[in-house]
Amino acid sequence: MCTVSFLPNTQGFYLAMNRDEKLDRFAALAPRIVDVGIRRAIFPREPEGGTWIAANDAGVCLALINWHRVAREPKHDVVSRGQVVRALASKSGADEIADRVGKLPLRKLRPFRLIAIVPSERHVIEWRWNLERLTMRRHEWQRQHWFSSGFDECRAELERQRICDAAQDRQSTRSLRWLRQLHRSHAPKRGPFSICMHRSDASTVSYTEVAVSGRRATMRYKSGPCCSNGAMVTRTISLARGL
Repeated sequence: MCTVSFLPNTQGFYLAMNRDEKLDRFAALAPRIVDVGIRRAIFPREPEGGTWIAANDAGVCLALINWHRVAREPKHDVVSRGQVVRALASKSGADEIADRVGKLPLRKLRPFRLIAIVPSERHVIEWRWNLERLTMRRHEWQRQHWFSSGFDECRAELERQRICDAAQDRQSTRSLRWLRQLHRSHAPKRGPFSICMHRSDASTVSYTEVAVSGRRATMRYKSGPCCSNGAMVTRTISLARGL
């Protein structure tokens, strides 16, 4: 279960992600800067090293969500989807990312949706893997949202998109404040379909926010539900943009 939001602005863009997981899952490690090939990237990590979101010093951002609607499993030797974003974190352009995605061990990966934001090319690209076919979609350089839910993905998409659209009508959609309020929202009520998600066995376990401008890529992170402890972010790391 997750919610990802892309929000362009006059300087670049914001990307925000609520990560929703079972409460008995191991806690993730806070973001840090890692050398990946010729680039530097920032990302939080699972204990075994995988990640679900990353930003590098080319301004490229990647986010991966599960695709629960596809009820299939690889036949043998399942590989963690957490390795996907890490494998792509060194890439600088859409063609590089596409080439590397095609070389992933897809037959060993559970279904996923991968979102890539490439500011130098103003590309918002989504890859979808359903265990049979890898497809690519290009989205407009405008506000976008993606949702996943292991509880009821179809309903979660409808409910959360309705909340996003209603929030757009009430406030400016170019501000970071608007984005943060959206990701801590309990509308229409606190539960499995609210963007800040709460169930007896699962909840939003972290919030990650990326701000990319012409000069910097900054990642802000909060462990735990977005609504907890007042502060929306507890850790900030920034990278200067390179060539």
